[in-house]
Amino acid sequence: MTECSAPNASKYAQIIEAAVAEFQEKGFAAASMDRISAQAEVSKRTLYKYFESKENLFRSIVIELSNRFADVFECRYEKGRDIREQLTELAWAEGRILMKPDVMAMARMIISETLRNPELAAAAQGKLDKTPIFVDMLRDAADDGQLRIDDPNQAGSEFIGLIKSRAFWPLLFSGSVLSEAEMTETIDSSVEMMISRYGV
Repeated sequence: MTECSAPNASKYAQIIEAAVAEFQEKGFAAASMDRISAQAEVSKRTLYKYFESKENLFRSIVIELSNRFADVFECRYEKGRDIREQLTELAWAEGRILMKPDVMAMARMIISETLRNPELAAAAQGKLDKTPIFVDMLRDAADDGQLRIDDPNQAGSEFIGLIKSRAFWPLLFSGSVLSEAEMTETIDSSVEMMISRYGV
């Protein structure tokens, strides 16, 4: 549940979409709840019923984006199972989300706000950083003897960095996303590089 009580799903989605556009264009400080309500085609009363303040609305967008990565949270190392399969599944859990234009729009808004308001955006970073999940899988695989890794934290950052270097950062401000074929190639290449570097 996000930071509003029992929202109507359609109105809630309209508000989130309008707020993402407003924050991205104007920045948090200059964003207007009046413009957001107008763009979302809801009354100000409805807007404030769901979101008590602009800060609350921004936090809710961060939570909404974090929730989109739920599949990544479900990825856990399975002892003895082929490591290439497991790394591929983990990469696809991340990759499927990065292929969604609405996710990229929310990420673009939050990152642009980092430049304008580092303190506000810093609170968002912890909710959105999925690197620890990659680290955990690589550490467990090393403990199980399927990989040879001295520094799982570095390896986890490298793995997620390989994916984002093609599927996230170059596309962040273009409004585009990778196709299925492009994401497949990106993930296969990233997994192959990890196996080549850390495989036993």
